[in-house]
Amino acid sequence: MNVLNTGDILAKEGFRIAPTVRARILEAAKLFNEGVAGKSAAAEFRMKEAFSTSDFPLLLGAAFQVEARDRYQETTPEWQTIAPEKKVVDFRPAKVIDVNGGRDAFEDVAEGEEYKGRSLTEAEFTFKAGKTGNAFGLTFEARKNNQYYQLLDFPGRFGTSARATEDAKVFGTFVDVNGPITSFFGTVANKTLTDVNLLAAYKTFVSRKNADGLPINFGGRPINLVVPPALQFEAEALVNEPVVSAGGTATKKNPLFGKFNVVVSWRLAVIDQSANVNTTWYLFAPKESDFAALGKVTMVGEETVDIRVKRDQGERPDGGAIGIEEGSFNDDTIWYRGRHITGGAKLDTTGAYASTGTTA
Repeated sequence: MNVLNTGDILAKEGFRIAPTVRARILEAAKLFNEGVAGKSAAAEFRMKEAFSTSDFPLLLGAAFQVEARDRYQETTPEWQTIAPEKKVVDFRPAKVIDVNGGRDAFEDVAEGEEYKGRSLTEAEFTFKAGKTGNAFGLTFEARKNNQYYQLLDFPGRFGTSARATEDAKVFGTFVDVNGPITSFFGTVANKTLTDVNLLAAYKTFVSRKNADGLPINFGGRPINLVVPPALQFEAEALVNEPVVSAGGTATKKNPLFGKFNVVVSWRLAVIDQSANVNTTWYLFAPKESDFAALGKVTMVGEETVDIRVKRDQGERPDGGAIGIEEGSFNDDTIWYRGRHITGGAKLDTTGAYASTGTTA
């Protein structure tokens, strides 16, 4: 009588015989997807048996990391429009170093004259990165109940969640559940988003002085007008038309055209739980300028998501082998952990303005 030898079956699987590590990772992902999808009874059986090996969960974890990083790269976060990236090398707070007068023109130097010095000073703002992440457990019960499909969406969700975390960190520097953070802006206005109020805010914005006592300069770039989804149409109607009709015949130029870049932020509606969430609007200096108010913090060497596998089974008192599919010593679970190191930064708030939009 022939007895089914699962060891012989697994020995012939692609995740065991493929010539390269990359190929074995791809074969592990293929076996997992086919087994979860129930492509055939044999595919489902081979996938479940593969979880009992020492290498399959690790190869699958590597495949998850590739998928999570691909999804991370494919997902465009909201911060990329309004915040430059600031890099740190460790978890210690980093300070921005500026030069006194460094954003103004050089001084003339006569023949034989010494160059006049400018001193380095530490700006008043700092930034740092922090750890974020979650763990997903494939429990003993889920494996017994054949619920491996719970792992299917884990890497994709983690990739998009990493981007959402970046947005939460950056936007959380200037808005909380109560609306715009006064300590960030200094003063929060209460004007509704109209052409008159937007024009007045623009004039106030561009006439501000920087630390050197000079008017801030955006290099001719449009200012970011950041609004929640509820204000999208009003914002676009105000700034995106080159001309407006007057009485149906004559036309006049729109002075707001070309001065703003409308950024519609879903994240604002998530963070702000105040009664004014749908009327609050913000102005931020272009991220390419010297007066960017926000920064997204990235740690060198930790720029993307990281996935790990934990499967510490412990040991049997009699010395017998414990299958990996039985899970960890603590909770009978095979753990897949995702980590992302990121942060948000408050930079030069001379280039920031907020209004709750509560007064005409």
